[in-house]
Amino acid sequence: MQTWARFVWNGDSLLPGPFPLDDVRLSSRPLHIEFRRNGRGGLPLDALRLLIPSWDKVQFDPDGFSHREVMDLLLLGAERVCIDIWASDKEIELGHAVTDRVLLRERLPTDLNALYLTDELFPRLKELSHLGPGGVLLVGRKKGDVGFVHDRLPRDILASFDWWLAPDEGNEVSLKNRGSVTGWILDGSRLVGGS
Repeated sequence: MQTWARFVWNGDSLLPGPFPLDDVRLSSRPLHIEFRRNGRGGLPLDALRLLIPSWDKVQFDPDGFSHREVMDLLLLGAERVCIDIWASDKEIELGHAVTDRVLLRERLPTDLNALYLTDELFPRLKELSHLGPGGVLLVGRKKGDVGFVHDRLPRDILASFDWWLAPDEGNEVSLKNRGSVTGWILDGSRLVGGS
């Protein structure tokens, strides 16, 4: 099981922290870096081109729906890159056709409930299990939501993907089936050693 330090890109630093982008502590752990752009605005590719080689391993959640952004980040040296599970099937297929290093990302809604799971999320995951990407990242937005969803995944969906979990709590959470988890994306400040 892998553990990655979760941060949010903040222009010239990473949050929580803040950690300056050239902080040597960032090279000691695998990093998961999120961009919060709501699908708008470009990525800082020039800055990332210089920074990625100085970090140990890095994967990105560009908060996007385009296979082009996925490819740009992979070409710069990212280990893995996320694409939103609600991106078009074509965008997901195009990203996966080139590489298996694409993670499907579901940022759980703040008003999460069982109806959302049965009527929206589970049917979408079932569809995506036939498109190719083998990993799903569940990103929590409130305490307990990642465990709530993971514990309710139908067996066929659970077995169809490698699961990456980013609980809002920032640390590992209790689960019924921990064996299905490939990686944890946890509070970067705690893992790297607060600034």
